[in-house]
Amino acid sequence: MWFVAVSFAAFTNICMAAGPDREPLASGHAAPKGLAVTANGQTVVSIDAARQAVMAVESERVDEWRDVVGPASADVPVPIAVECLTGDVVAVVCRSGDAWTLRTFRAVPSAIADPAKPLQEIDLGVAKGTGDEVSMAVNHARGWLVVTGLPKPLPPILRAAVAGVRLGPLSDRSCPGIPDGQRPVAVTASPDGDLVIVLRSADGDDAIAFYDTGGREILRLPSGMRHVAGIDFGRGDGMLWAVGTGADGHSGLWRLDATLRDGRQVVQPVLIKPFAAPVAVVAASERAIIVLHGEPSRTVSRVEPSSLGPSGSRSAMP
Repeated sequence: MWFVAVSFAAFTNICMAAGPDREPLASGHAAPKGLAVTANGQTVVSIDAARQAVMAVESERVDEWRDVVGPASADVPVPIAVECLTGDVVAVVCRSGDAWTLRTFRAVPSAIADPAKPLQEIDLGVAKGTGDEVSMAVNHARGWLVVTGLPKPLPPILRAAVAGVRLGPLSDRSCPGIPDGQRPVAVTASPDGDLVIVLRSADGDDAIAFYDTGGREILRLPSGMRHVAGIDFGRGDGMLWAVGTGADGHSGLWRLDATLRDGRQVVQPVLIKPFAAPVAVVAASERAIIVLHGEPSRTVSRVEPSSLGPSGSRSAMP
């Protein structure tokens, strides 16, 4: 577990190993993009980049994907990234040409929301770019939402308060400042509500940075990986999971351990399960880690980590 300044269990690591996988939730589906999960962990949400629709599937069983927000059209902005708010509401970053908006929709099993009729629409500004690095996160209490990775000249990080199904104004107030030459490429929230961002430098090195609610940096460490595509904290155990490529060139689902080396805290990536071209990860429950992987067609797979019990205090790694 992590033992940074955010009340995780100090110097204790619970060993985890990949247990039996369920059948993929979707095999070779038409280009799903990004992952989000509802607060109760029951429903996984993604974007069908081919049809430009928001879709969902139940995390506990193999099932067909269903549309929850209908496909975009010539008059409707394209969905770029998705996150789950309270209840059945999803937030979607959308792009229409160079205009960027954040829209919310109800995502109920019995209906498909009209993409032209959002519950709420917030203007984000104008910028050129594809939005490939746009990422969103909400804290565990669903009290705030963060958007990162918008193209310049838009702010690299925006935050909004969540009040029920409504979002407050998005602003970069109290958001972390990003050093020159770095950009955010993935984001999540810690169990204690701190903001955790993967920062990529111009030379491709990735760092894991922790920030408090006021935007003050708590800790920043090299990730120990060559490329991090997504991160999320496990539910209940505080494990930090990542997908991407390690320093050894292997790609897949990784557990990022905090350990000591030469008296200093460092990140020790541990490859849990190989996946080709992993692009997103969410923790649906203590028993289910959902991974989006594959290129050009993509598969959403469920990995069931199984606890092997505490290993005691871990000494400094060699």
